[in-house]
Amino acid sequence: MNKALKSIVMMFIICVLGYTQIGCKADNIKNENPQAIKDYSNQVQSEDKSNQNSNESKDDNGNLTSQVEKLSSNAEIHFIDTGNSDAILIIKDNKAALIDGGDNDDEALVSSYIKKQGISELEYVFATHPHADHIGGLDRVAKEIKINNLYVSNGEADTKSYRDFINEAANKGLYPSVPLLGSKFDLAGSTFEVLSVANTNDPNNNSIVLLYTNGNDKILLMGDAEKEIEQKLNIRDVDLLKVGHHGSHSSSSKPFIDKINPEYAVILVGEDNKYGHPHKETMDTFKEKGIEVHRSDECGDIVFTSTGNGLEVDCKKGSYNTGANSKYNKTENTVKIESNTSSIQNGNINSYNNNSNESENIENNKSDVVYWTKSGKKYHSDPNCSGMKSPISGTIKESQRTPCSNSSRT
Repeated sequence: MNKALKSIVMMFIICVLGYTQIGCKADNIKNENPQAIKDYSNQVQSEDKSNQNSNESKDDNGNLTSQVEKLSSNAEIHFIDTGNSDAILIIKDNKAALIDGGDNDDEALVSSYIKKQGISELEYVFATHPHADHIGGLDRVAKEIKINNLYVSNGEADTKSYRDFINEAANKGLYPSVPLLGSKFDLAGSTFEVLSVANTNDPNNNSIVLLYTNGNDKILLMGDAEKEIEQKLNIRDVDLLKVGHHGSHSSSSKPFIDKINPEYAVILVGEDNKYGHPHKETMDTFKEKGIEVHRSDECGDIVFTSTGNGLEVDCKKGSYNTGANSKYNKTENTVKIESNTSSIQNGNINSYNNNSNESENIENNKSDVVYWTKSGKKYHSDPNCSGMKSPISGTIKESQRTPCSNSSRT
C-alpha cells in the first residue's frame, strides 16, 4: 500500500476514535478507494489477533489458555516424613520455601530431600519455634543450601540445637528476624501470610502460624500452636490444615476445626511414638467432621499439589486411629530395669541412678521438650510450673537436671 493511502487510512481511524481536535472530517476520504481501506483494516486486525494468539496456548481439551494463566502454575506442598517432627517444603515455579527442618537426627534427610527436588536455593526459611523437633536439622540446611530470608519466632531459647542453627546461619551471613503479624511474602505469585507471632512463656504457642495461598487454595500451617492461639486466629474456611503439635489433644480444638472447616488434615507423626500422638480427642473431631486425614506414620512423605482451584494428593486416605496402641503404650505400665531400682511409669522417668548405664541411655534417648531455669536444679514439663521466670527449653539430656515431681509430657 502506498504511503499516501496509508496516511489517509490512519487519519480515518483517528477520526473515528474521536480525535476531532485535529480538524479532520470523514468526507476528506469519501472519494478514496473503500476496498483499500477495508484491506488495510483487515491487515491491522490480523496483526492484533496474531499478537493475541502469541500469548495463548491450548490445554488438553483444546481450549485456549493465556500466558497469564500459565504464570499461576501448580504449587507442590511436600510434608517430609521425619517421624515425630516437622519439615515442610513448598515449591512453585522453581521457587521454594521451607517451614521447619525436622529433628537433630533428620538433618541429612531434610537437606537431601530438598536437593532431590532440584532446589539449590530457598527463598524463605521459617523456623516456627525453637524446639529441637522443628529446628534440629536447620543447621545442616543452612550449611548446604542458600537461604535468602530467615524468620524465627518470638521468645528465647538456650539449647544446643538452637545455638547450632543460629551459629550456622550467622556463618552464612544470615540475620534471622521475627516477621510482623499480618506480613505477606510472595513466592512466585503465591503468598505466605503471618497469622500469629505470639510472645508467651510457652514456645509452642509462640509458633509462627502461616497461611499459604495459591490461587483459591488455602493451606494453614500451625507449627505446634495450641488452643490458646487457635482462639485468636482470624481465619475461616481453609482447604488443608497442617495439624498443630502432631495431633496432640492440646491443639485442634473442636471449635477451631468447626471454624476453619478444612477438607484435608495432615498429621506429621512418628510411627509408634512414645507420646501417643495423635490423641483420641483430635482424631474423634476429624472423624466426626468427615475430614480426610493423611498421616506421615502411615504414608511416609506426603505431597499435595495445589492447582489454584483444588488440591490433589499422592497418598491414600489415612485412618482415624490414635497413637494409644503404639508399642510404647501397649506394654505394662511399669517396666523394671534389672540393674538398678529405676522404673518408667507410663513412659515417664520417675527415678534413676546416675551411675547406671541403662539410665543414662534412657536419658540420651529422651527427646521430649522440657523447661528449666539457669539457677534451678529440676526440669519441668510445663513452662509455668513452679512460677518459673524466663524458662529455658530443650531436651532432658540438654537440661542436665533431674525431673520435678510433676514432670510429665504427652
